[in-house]
Amino acid sequence: MLAYIIRRIAHLVPVLFVLTVSVFVFVEMLPGNIVDTLIGTEGNDDPEIRKALEQEYGLDQPVHIRYAKWLGRVVQGDFGISLVTRRPVTLELMTGIPATVYLAAVGIGVSMLIAVPLGTIAAVRRNTPVDYTAQVTSLAGISIPEFWFAILCVLLFSLYLGWLPSSGYVSPFVDLKASLTYLILPAVAIGFRQAAFTTRLTRSSMLDEMNKEYVDTARSLGFRERKVIFKYTLRNAMIPTLTISGLQLANLLGGTVVLETIFAWPGIGRAIYEAILQRDYPLVQAGVLVLGVIVVVTNLLVDLAYRLLNPRVALA
Repeated sequence: MLAYIIRRIAHLVPVLFVLTVSVFVFVEMLPGNIVDTLIGTEGNDDPEIRKALEQEYGLDQPVHIRYAKWLGRVVQGDFGISLVTRRPVTLELMTGIPATVYLAAVGIGVSMLIAVPLGTIAAVRRNTPVDYTAQVTSLAGISIPEFWFAILCVLLFSLYLGWLPSSGYVSPFVDLKASLTYLILPAVAIGFRQAAFTTRLTRSSMLDEMNKEYVDTARSLGFRERKVIFKYTLRNAMIPTLTISGLQLANLLGGTVVLETIFAWPGIGRAIYEAILQRDYPLVQAGVLVLGVIVVVTNLLVDLAYRLLNPRVALA
């Protein structure tokens, strides 16, 4: 197990290298540059000022030299200074990352709480009203746009019923009860759509596992049906479900821009969106790079979780 982890981490090195090159090059290809942004802010396009700023930010050097210096700072945890707030980019990211991880993790938790029981029951009671209801609900969840469902939640539970706040954020370390109050709507908006995909996958995986010989063998040995379903069948069926959930979590960590904007959630997705609008290039570079690293690490953790669910899976 340890040797496998070491090999996987070693394989991540070239992936992360390509990621850093892609992030740097794509930002370099954007119209304008840091100097254009600063001069536009100052409103003074003096050639001497432009030249001084280009020298200060190293834009007078070849692109490979700028990349090497940028990478050297990134390895040390220095992403530069935000052009808008004039604060270190690292501090800006550290402010948004916990909120995004909090929302994404709870959203995936809501998704699993809905999808796994619903998909399992649908498979066990195949071609019954329960199964049909689960399939229709899943189809509706896939078909409804996430942002539209979020707006509906705000209209129903905040505007009409007044049960929950429409937007805002409170850290769970400050006030857990208030934090959960603000968390419910965005977490449900995320979890409902993700549950739609996971329910269909869980149902399909359960049906595949229930048709295998080991299930018939367990039943012939006199095991109770509940034990056969939940101890043996569901455990094996959870492997593809875990894969999708891990990928969903990785996507949510960088793909909640719209929901974070709707619910005024101060996460990293919203920070990157605002940085793009304000042409805050250091924050855009750092944010995209951090999200890419999170996706890579999440995929590694999903692979390792295979072994915990099913020891027969060979880690090769």
